Amino acid sequence: MCSPAGITAALNTGEAYQGQFFQITHETTVDQLEPLWVSWERRWRWRDWDVWGPGEAFLTEYAGKVVANLAGPRGRMRCRFNLIRPSAGMVGGGEGRCQLPDGTIINGEFPPSS
Repeated sequence: MCSPAGITAALNTGEAYQGQFFQITHETTVDQLEPLWVSWERRWRWRDWDVWGPGEAFLTEYAGKVVANLAGPRGRMRCRFNLIRPSAGMVGGGEGRCQLPDGTIINGEFPPSS
């Protein structure tokens, strides 16, 4: 199952983005990911984000990853992370990237919890 949980991303500008993240597994269904599409008027196409949108292609591309749609002062930011230890989830640490509403890509990482 895909269980959403809360996440906050703090940028070095002082801006904070908050929302839900989802760990995509082989058991995830598209309807469980409904919050990911909130506020996106169209399917985004930006570099390797071209499967960002509901459908089987999304589930195949993002299986084993964590994805998020976060709200902040300038709009929505979407994120994708590769987990260091997928079986541990976010506490196992990971790295990835996020795309700000203006299209800017930023890299992010979070260390494993002790």
